Amino acid sequence: MKTVSRILIGMAISITSVISSAEDLIVVEWAPFVKASGITDQNLIKAASKVNAEFLSIQPGFIKRELVKKSETDYADIVYWSTRENAVAAGNKVEKCAVCVEYFALMNMKASEKSGAGFSYYSIIKTW
Repeated sequence: MKTVSRILIGMAISITSVISSAEDLIVVEWAPFVKASGITDQNLIKAASKVNAEFLSIQPGFIKRELVKKSETDYADIVYWSTRENAVAAGNKVEKCAVCVEYFALMNMKASEKSGAGFSYYSIIKTW
């Protein structure tokens, strides 16, 4: 029993360390959008992959990204950053990024203004 108790205490300390480190270090960017008419998942994945390879992967603080799907029109990018400053700095560069602009062209920007509200369930369609 003493051994089990020590293991549980050790696990609790490890979990607490990971949680406090994660809260200090990881920022999650939630970017919901509505895809434009006539765009397929493959179109999105191809363009999103270019954004990942040519833009996000070279940004300071970028950790990983997921493209998730709620319905035939509703999607979201979930991007993980080491700091909020890194996320904001990358966001300030997207308008000058050609592959980002190409990706955004696959989205219905007007409809995207209202997307992602409320509690929802999405399926992951691509992780980088």
